[in-house]
Parts: sequence; C-alpha cells; structure tokens
Amino acid sequence: MLYAKPGPVAREDMRISVFSMKRRDMERFEFGEFSVFPLLDGPLPTALDKIPDPEHRALAQELIEQVGSDALTMNVFAFLICGPSGKLLIDAGGGKLKGGQLGQVPQQLSALGISCVEIDAIFMTHLHVDHFGGLFDRDGTVFPNAEIVVFREEAQFWLDTPVADLPQRARRSVDAVRECMSLYQGRIRIAEAGEVVRQLRAVPAQGHSPGHCCWQLETGDRSLLAWGDLIHISHIHLPAPHIAFEYDLDPAEALASRRRILDRVADDGIVVAGAHLPSPGIGLIVRQGAAYAFRPGSDS
Repeated sequence: MLYAKPGPVAREDMRISVFSMKRRDMERFEFGEFSVFPLLDGPLPTALDKIPDPEHRALAQELIEQVGSDALTMNVFAFLICGPSGKLLIDAGGGKLKGGQLGQVPQQLSALGISCVEIDAIFMTHLHVDHFGGLFDRDGTVFPNAEIVVFREEAQFWLDTPVADLPQRARRSVDAVRECMSLYQGRIRIAEAGEVVRQLRAVPAQGHSPGHCCWQLETGDRSLLAWGDLIHISHIHLPAPHIAFEYDLDPAEALASRRRILDRVADDGIVVAGAHLPSPGIGLIVRQGAAYAFRPGSDS
C-alpha cells in the first residue's frame, strides 16, 4: 500500500469565500455564474525520444527548434470552478506521487483562501499519475469531502480489468490508481457519455487512455471545454496534430479525438482549459491553415 486511509475530516472553514482572495494576481475567468481559476501544479519535462516514429520525431525537432527547448517542459494544470454547483476541480495534478516539482495544487488553493476540505467534487479527465496523483498523499485523501467523477470507460479500464490483460504501459501505475480510488470508496461517481453532473457535461475523447474525457461547462452563450491530454506539447501538436507520443495507448484513436475536438472548439469559438497548455492554461484554439494555434485568455 502506498498511502494509508484517513479518518473523516470536518469542514471547519466553510466561511472562507473564493472571492476574498489572498492573492490578487491569480488568473480568474468568468463564465456566467461561474469563476474558473487555473491552478499550476508544476512543470513536467518530456523529451523527443517519447515520440516513437522517426519521421514524427524529426518534424517535432524542427518545431521545437523554432521556439526553444524549454517548450519540451509541460505545464501541469488543474482547474478550479466556483459557482452554483459548489467548488469543483478538473483533475488534481500529480501531487508528490509523480515527483519532481509537482504537487502545488493545495498551495494554489490556499492562495485563493480555499482549503482542500472545501472541494465538493473532482472531475477526472483520465487516470494518469500527473492528473490523479494529487488526490492522495501519505496522510490519505487530500480532498476528504470530495466526490470523484470518472467517465465509465476509464473507470472500467483501470479498476475492473485484470492486471494481466492490461497493456504493459498501464501496469506500471495500476496499483497506484486502484489504491487512490480505494481511499475514496463510496464517493466515486461514474459518468456516462453526455451526462451532465453539477453542470459539467462528459465529452468522450478516447485514445490517450480508453476513457479520456473532456468536461464542458455551458453557461448561456459561453462554453468552456476542459481536457487532460488531448495535446501534450502545444508547439508540436497544434501545428502537427498527427504526431504521436508514446503516452497515447491508442495513437490512431487519440488522433481522431484530437482532430475532432480541435475542429469543434476552433469552429465554435469554445474556450478551452488544457492541462498541458501554455500559461495560463485557458484560451482559444484558432485555425492557421490546416493547423491550429493557441491564444491565451478567454477574450482573445
């Protein structure tokens, strides 16, 4: 067992409001009755050798040379959504389970005057370590009062599939996934495609993982679509969506999802929140010929 299961935690600080922020420089985006805050969990380096196809890797090298090698360090964002449905998170970051400089989501929340015990629900885009690792630590659950919302296909793959039937890559982290989810036993909600939970709609985007899922917030004439690993490095995947990293369990399906979602948000002007997008992690996807580009900010 990686971490021990905790006892219940009382919500002692419910009087704290997100709108009396301690940090005035925290990015905040308004969507009707909802306020959305990107929470930077930390940096996560990657490398071009994570691209198996040599032609893809050579093209990625050219693209990175145009912007500098720092572009190979991904941001890891979670997103706080505050509104009528409560205080919600999209993903939880990697926590200390992933190592490195990740694990900053609790401090980011604290900077907004919010305690982890105030979080009502956490919507998982998928169950990879840099997205679920922040759910638990050596003391147990980091968010002791939160409901964990997982898309059905993702839950079935990680929680129900016999280990021997999992792809080799998935076996490396399945024990951590199952231990983490066991700590939240009784508070895991399984969502179906298109289902709306606390005003967030499940939008499947499989391929990176069997149940990778976007979550769409719709408020009047404005929409926000949050994704996990639809893209990894924006300076690679937006100009060349076909490039496949080894992180995708089904590269062909991941590419189909990537193109479908990028086309949709670009055509409809939907604001996106991406776990690995450049700061502030929220902005618009626009077309550039057959490719795409990211414009930071919801009013770009």
